[in-house]
Amino acid sequence: MNFVGKAKQCFVYNTKIIETPTTKEVYFYETPIYSHSNSDSKTSNTQAHKRKVFDEMSAHKQYDSLKRKQKHYEQTRWEIARIVDCNFDNKTKFLTLTFRENIQDITITNKEFKYFIQRLNYYLYQTKVQTLKYIATWEKQKRGAIHYHVIFFDFPFVAKEKLQDLWTYGFIKINRIDVDSMENRGRYLSKYFGKDLELKEHKKKAFFKSQNLKMPIEQKLMLTDDILQDLTQENVVFQKEYTRQVYDTKSIITNGSPLKDSSVTYLKIKKGRDCTG
Repeated sequence: MNFVGKAKQCFVYNTKIIETPTTKEVYFYETPIYSHSNSDSKTSNTQAHKRKVFDEMSAHKQYDSLKRKQKHYEQTRWEIARIVDCNFDNKTKFLTLTFRENIQDITITNKEFKYFIQRLNYYLYQTKVQTLKYIATWEKQKRGAIHYHVIFFDFPFVAKEKLQDLWTYGFIKINRIDVDSMENRGRYLSKYFGKDLELKEHKKKAFFKSQNLKMPIEQKLMLTDDILQDLTQENVVFQKEYTRQVYDTKSIITNGSPLKDSSVTYLKIKKGRDCTG
């Protein structure tokens, strides 16, 4: 069913649809969402810069900040799972990079990781143009040393010894991905990107990805209840309802708070392969 064709994309929407090769996810919002303009985003960014830095916050505000960040990274984990789903192929590899020395400064390790990607890219393709396709994140070992997990897509064969030479800073481990179910590959790999949430809270560059990856198709639409009912006739493998808080001026009078609960219906639909480049 081509339900997308029944509605036009707009700045106000009550439905968000995210598609990968194996899955269609549908979020139906009871209260429509109003998209922010660019000027609003700039204002928001300016306000964000004026906020207190984490160390200056009270313990309560630090806790709230950490919880918000944790939710952000959990959402990012699902975004990563979708990207993996769009790019996974029979040449996908999982690489772990460790440092021989106990380096705990993320600024230093991020710089060395960047140089490694540049060296590897040039070795494989003889060009400085970014050709490697990858997603990466860092993690801390028990001793405090930082190491990296990298998912390479469409990755040609490279001898482990050569990879070791190109890395130079420590040991490497490379594996093929062996997950039976296509729709589970993204979830399986993204679990490595959800660790150390509290440590990544105030660190820059917690996640990396190349700019040449295929991305999920995301659409924000105004759809009606009857179309949502049609969606339930598709191959729905999971469904749930939850609430989110939205701003409502009437709620100030009735409840004394500018926020009210609004329901969200989530559908996960199993589908065939179709993703953008």
